[in-house]
Amino acid sequence: MSLAFESRSPIPPPLAYTNSFHASPTPTPYYGDVQAPLHNTTLQQIDQLLQDVEMQAAVDDSTTCLVVDTNILLGNLGLLQQFVRDVEAAGEPILVIVPGAVVNELDGQKKSDRLGWFSRRASAWLLEKVKQKRSVRGQGNAETTNSTGNWRHRQRGQLFGERYNDELILDCCMYFRSKFRTALFSADTNLRIESESQGVRSIAPTSGRDLAQFLLGRDLDKFQPYQADYTGIDSLEHENSMDVDEEAPRLSPEQAMDLLHVQVIEHFTRLLVALVGRVGPELEDVASDGGVTASQHAPKWKNGDKPYRDWNAAECLEYLDRKRRAKRTDTPRLEVFLSKPYSPGARRGREWSYEAWSNALNGLGQVGDDWGDLSIRQDLNELSEHRLAVFGIRK
Repeated sequence: MSLAFESRSPIPPPLAYTNSFHASPTPTPYYGDVQAPLHNTTLQQIDQLLQDVEMQAAVDDSTTCLVVDTNILLGNLGLLQQFVRDVEAAGEPILVIVPGAVVNELDGQKKSDRLGWFSRRASAWLLEKVKQKRSVRGQGNAETTNSTGNWRHRQRGQLFGERYNDELILDCCMYFRSKFRTALFSADTNLRIESESQGVRSIAPTSGRDLAQFLLGRDLDKFQPYQADYTGIDSLEHENSMDVDEEAPRLSPEQAMDLLHVQVIEHFTRLLVALVGRVGPELEDVASDGGVTASQHAPKWKNGDKPYRDWNAAECLEYLDRKRRAKRTDTPRLEVFLSKPYSPGARRGREWSYEAWSNALNGLGQVGDDWGDLSIRQDLNELSEHRLAVFGIRK
């Protein structure tokens, strides 16, 4: 797969992106803290959770760890998300590990014109999954083979170069390999070669079914085969690209519209759920009380035992509107535009006009503005270039 994205840069500031195919400045010895401050609120929350042992997913001797590279989260998030859903549904002892260096790299890409959308999607999904404490967890500071006892601190005399983040990812692999069966999931050929040379198995992105067979040594029909996803490849290619394998199948404009629309539904529903959680503390008790019986005209959340974390976009919007005592007049109706595929009234991305996309997303931005949620507006800004691309519109 070819993933056009600014080449991997070292963690310390300034976060300057360099072409990995060109010579880099002469490495110099460095010792001390190697982490730049995280500027993305979502990633800051993830980083805090990673240092809280009680917030990490449980592991035992039967666990198989899959360490993921940044390019998987940016270019193959749909594949990883479906794989994790299949792992949880099948009850397989597989744990996805996100190295600390990868969290930092996502932060470095959040304002990229080409990758900001993908970075923000990955960050929001990671935060949700780490909080669930099921099949995704991160690397704690002390989970390292580094002699300093902290992956954030460079060993004395260690050189600082353009592949340093790769070394941090490999360090994460080596730490978990010392305790569990461990493999690396990366689209970077060079990193996989280095991983194999150090005794850590590796695999490139193909499908969840191939991943399961690779990790567990048996075929599992419950895992999904290859599924296309929108990655912005065609519209976002440029000369500064990371070392990755194989060209992904090209998408037609209609396919790209459909797939980007699914990303929009999933991502902004996730943000709406988070917003509801912030403004509705009373919702925490509804599910535990088995629902609150109210009149037939009461909002759905008062009559049900469905946790708000499982709400769809329409349920979130209904709650937010009632809480503000306001009624939206958006056209198309935002809850319809954000309906999951195959649900009643739902349409595919290609079945909405460019104007309908614009109006719906403007309405979504207004919801964020009304509640002071900056993340919704920021993520819509990062989405803009991709929306133009799938409709064949050039800036």
